[in-house]
Amino acid sequence: MVKSLKEWRFIPIEVRNGYWNMALDEAVLNAVIEKQSPNTLRFFKWEPSTVSIGRNQSLSNEVNTNVAIEKGFNIVRRITGGGAVFHDNTREITYSIVCPIKFLERLNAKKVIEQFEILEAGIIAGLTKYGLQPEKGVIHCPAIFLDGKKFSGNAQVRKRGFLLQHGTILLELDPELMYSVLKAPHNIGKSKMVKSVFAKCIGIKEQLNYYNEEDFLLSLKDGFETTLGIKLKEGTYTDYELELAEDLVLQKYSNIEWLKKYE
Repeated sequence: MVKSLKEWRFIPIEVRNGYWNMALDEAVLNAVIEKQSPNTLRFFKWEPSTVSIGRNQSLSNEVNTNVAIEKGFNIVRRITGGGAVFHDNTREITYSIVCPIKFLERLNAKKVIEQFEILEAGIIAGLTKYGLQPEKGVIHCPAIFLDGKKFSGNAQVRKRGFLLQHGTILLELDPELMYSVLKAPHNIGKSKMVKSVFAKCIGIKEQLNYYNEEDFLLSLKDGFETTLGIKLKEGTYTDYELELAEDLVLQKYSNIEWLKKYE
């Protein structure tokens, strides 16, 4: 008898602002923990473009806030670790996964790095299906590379035996824009950081003759299904999640006290 695949919820790509994107990630995590929702994979974009900082970072050390405000960008603190990230509204797709840690342990991913990598393997499988040759690696955080250059950084938070992992899939590069809002490390100039990004990072469209978002996301979805041994069923947010997310937007993610937590 063929063992039936575990069914997860899949939320198709959507576009929201930075506050809502991060609030929904946390709301889904809490809903899955409370057994109000199934394990979930979702894709999303950012409108407007957004700077997200890691949960333990100082805003003033990482972000040129005046420039971000001038350009109309959101700035948000994540509940996951890692460094500051510029989420370009036209040059990035972001994924988010919520599931029990035990599920990954049953797939023989016992260590934290292995749990990062087995989820990243879904992206690798999807991009391989789409004709690319990505590979796993680490540069500041568990990452995915193409032609030796990083196109995906990933971060996690763990809570009550569950994890939320989300990460970027960089389509194109604009380091000048990125480092107009992100601060370069101390004693390193902006021009040097821009050159460093070009040297170390890549947008996957650079290696594609053809890109169609619908086909691309279908390949990613298939990659996660194959790697994790799951069946993704299209769904939507519950009222519980939307109400929780709305509260998180107001009380946390758009709240200046949360943003300036370490100032």
